[in-house]
Amino acid sequence: MNEIGVFLDEQNLISSFEEAKLIKVFVKEELWKVKQEIKTDSVDAANGLNEVRKKYKNLINKMDDCKIILVKEAVGIPYSVFYTEDFSIWELEGDPLDYLDEIIRKEQVHETEAEVKSEFGKELDKGYYLIDLHELEITNPEISSKKAIIPYLDNNDVKKIEVHCCHVPPWLVNMENKRQIKMQVNEISRNDYRVLIQKNN
Repeated sequence: MNEIGVFLDEQNLISSFEEAKLIKVFVKEELWKVKQEIKTDSVDAANGLNEVRKKYKNLINKMDDCKIILVKEAVGIPYSVFYTEDFSIWELEGDPLDYLDEIIRKEQVHETEAEVKSEFGKELDKGYYLIDLHELEITNPEISSKKAIIPYLDNNDVKKIEVHCCHVPPWLVNMENKRQIKMQVNEISRNDYRVLIQKNN
C-alpha cells in the first residue's frame, strides 16, 4: 500500500478525471518517486458510456499494484469504475507531493481500524453480520469494500455475511471461483444487490 496514482494536468497539479493529461503512479521508497507515467487519452462521451468505462478500465489495467488514486473531483463514470475495482479514492487540490505521506498514513490507520474493530458490520444474529456498502460509500468513501468485508471473513466467529451493494465486488467473485466462499446473489432492483456470503471451512 505504498503506491498512489495521481491524475495530473499540464502543470503537474491534481486534476479531475476528465481534464487529466496523465497519471503518475508514485511509489514510496526512501522518498517518493514516479514509478510510471500513463497518458490519458480523451474520450468523447458522445461515443457512448461504454467507451468511457472502457477507457478507465484500460487505465486500471496499466496501474499494476496501485489501489489508491488522487483526483481533484471524484464523480461520474470514472469514479464508479474505480470504486467498483476497489480503489481508495482521495479528493484534493494542488501539488500531490503535499499529500502523499498523509494519504498513506491515513490509509494505514483505516486498514488497522478495519482489522481490529471490524466496525463496518451490524450483527443480525450470532455469527451473522450485515455490511451495507451503499451506506459505507456515503459515510466512509475512502474505505473500500475489501477493507470493510475482509476482517469478517478472517474472523472465525463470523459464519455468514449479508452485503448490500450496487454491484458484486469482483474480488468476491474471484474468491467464489477459487471455492474460498459461497455466494448467493439477489438483484433487488437496478444497482441494488443483496449478497449472502458463507465461508467454506
